[in-house]
Parts: sequence; structure tokens; C-alpha cells
Amino acid sequence: MKPRKPGPASATLDTEVIDARLRELSRRLRRVEARRPASVKALAADEDLQDILARNLEVAIQTCIDIAYHLCGAHGVVPTTAAEAFSELAGRGLLDRHLAARLRLAVGFRNVLIHEYTDIDWKIVMRVMRSGTRDLAAFGKTVLKLLDL
Repeated sequence: MKPRKPGPASATLDTEVIDARLRELSRRLRRVEARRPASVKALAADEDLQDILARNLEVAIQTCIDIAYHLCGAHGVVPTTAAEAFSELAGRGLLDRHLAARLRLAVGFRNVLIHEYTDIDWKIVMRVMRSGTRDLAAFGKTVLKLLDL
């Protein structure tokens, strides 16, 4: 374990945990990219592809949430919601406020994938694959810069 104190944090930050989550994020984003369909129609017609993409997007977003909670904890903050974790990081100057706002939307999208899976709008999934995955990758890059991993 490589514990590290990120400045005036009240708890130790385990960079090995963060590094493992960043590797998982990267893997999930690569899987989404590799399976991206040409159209909404192609996605709507392929239930196996829907399952693969939905699961990988869900885990990619959850991985970002896990990292955000870990960073908050290292700074002595215990957010009450996943979306709040990104707000807390932005409020401390650790994350761009606009990126934090988009990541809060990603949390809502993840909730739809998990809890309202029978009503998924595949047009939205395609939109998330086009632009939302860039936000997840940007979060990963921000964390790398913060920790010099």
C-alpha cells in the first residue's frame, strides 16, 4: 500500500486503490468504444449489445463515483450522495465545476441503467457514448494529474 496525504487532508489516500479504479475505468471505456454501434437502430435491435454497453457504462460511472468518494474521504468529507461527491471535489478546487456538473448527470444516467432498465432510451445511450464517455475519461485524467500517478 502506498498511503499518501494529499495536502491538508484528514485521512490517508491509498493511491493503489485509486490506480486500480483508474485502470478499471480505462478498461470499461475501451470496451464501450470497441462495441459502439453505428446507429441507434443497430443498438435497439441487438439486446446482447445493449447489455454489454449498459453494463460497461454503468461500471465506468460507478468507478468514477468510487474514486470521488475515496478522494472526498481523504479530505475529511463524507458526501451523502454520489452526485454530491463530485460537487465536493469541485468546491475544493480539485475538479472543474463544469466537469463536476456533467458527472452529476452521469450519476443520474447510471441510476436509470440500474433502476429503470426496462425504460432505457437508446438514443440517450448513444449520446452518452459519444460525449459522456469523454467526461469520464477527463475525470480519470484529472485524478491522474492530482495524484501524479
